[in-house]
Amino acid sequence: MQAGLVSSWVLVFFVLALCCPLAGIASLQSQEPRPVRLALVLAQTGIAMEAELPAMQAAQLAMEEINRAGGILGHPLEILFFDNQSTPLGAKQAAEQAVQAGVLGVIGPFRSSHALAAAPVLQGARIPMITPIATQPEITRIGDCIFRVCITDDLQGLLVARFARTRLSARTAIVLTNINEAYSLTLADTFSTSFEAAGGKVIRRGGYKGSDADFTALLEPLRELRPDVVFIPGYHRDSGLLMLQAVQMGIRSVFLGGDGWGEPMRRYGGEAVVGAYYMAHYHPDVPSGENRVLQRLYRQRFGQEIQMNLIPLTYDAILLFADAARRAGELDREAIRRTLAATADFQGATGTITFDATGDPIAKETFMLTFTPDNTALVEVMGR
Repeated sequence: MQAGLVSSWVLVFFVLALCCPLAGIASLQSQEPRPVRLALVLAQTGIAMEAELPAMQAAQLAMEEINRAGGILGHPLEILFFDNQSTPLGAKQAAEQAVQAGVLGVIGPFRSSHALAAAPVLQGARIPMITPIATQPEITRIGDCIFRVCITDDLQGLLVARFARTRLSARTAIVLTNINEAYSLTLADTFSTSFEAAGGKVIRRGGYKGSDADFTALLEPLRELRPDVVFIPGYHRDSGLLMLQAVQMGIRSVFLGGDGWGEPMRRYGGEAVVGAYYMAHYHPDVPSGENRVLQRLYRQRFGQEIQMNLIPLTYDAILLFADAARRAGELDREAIRRTLAATADFQGATGTITFDATGDPIAKETFMLTFTPDNTALVEVMGR
């Protein structure tokens, strides 16, 4: 019995000896800095998915760059993705999920109708939200936790209307609106008001649903009215299909768009988009070191050039959040919100960002681009 007892103690000692190193490792792991959790709310399913998924590439590049530089106050950045399902209700639910996940901040949503649904949830939870490209003016007026890194539709509509009148000498315009999107409705209104204030005349306005595919009835009056310009403040699919069908019907007006346009429109409009003009928040020739860094990282990782506004805007929004957290000196939502609100002269890939009292960037440059047969060309650098 004595021998058996000794053997038992030896066995216990041997097991403890094996466990001690593991316990030490676990103890060390528990002391590792916890990650800073940041949410990205975007469309991973639904009609907006194709346009918004590239934002995940931008998020990946921004996260890696931040973590290579030591993270945020010594903590690694972790980005959680939440699907808004391309609907306002889905955006509200995604925001609620982000709150439950305990994130320090939210990047997105991207469409104005989605941002308008998510912002009250995040404002109520006192979580800073930075939308990269939702331009509807009311979004940041929801509360002091809501910010954006792009210009608003009231300025965008003014600039596009001014371009139509002064650069294109347009006297008449028709405006075609995606009635499902707050962005399109607001931009249509601001363009129309600004165009007529500048001496032009909007001779007709029409509406369509974002899911429509046949625009024949909407376009038929254009053949008779023959406007100088047709303004379509829509997105890639609907605007591209509209232009394709218009050209097939023999309509030769100049087409204008807002920041919802971009290179992916060629998949729907083909050669019909060539010669059309649109507003953009970004151009590869933006003279900043941050832009050159992003272009190099994107080219190395994905083997192509940046073709969409939302990629540099998403990148800037995430780096801006990290900068605000570092300036705050603590991982606290309210402290980060305060430093975000005080942002001045932040140098991003899309330009310099200084926030006004409502969380909108002041006097940020924008760009008028045109589709050429092979790519897009810069026509004019615009501002207030």
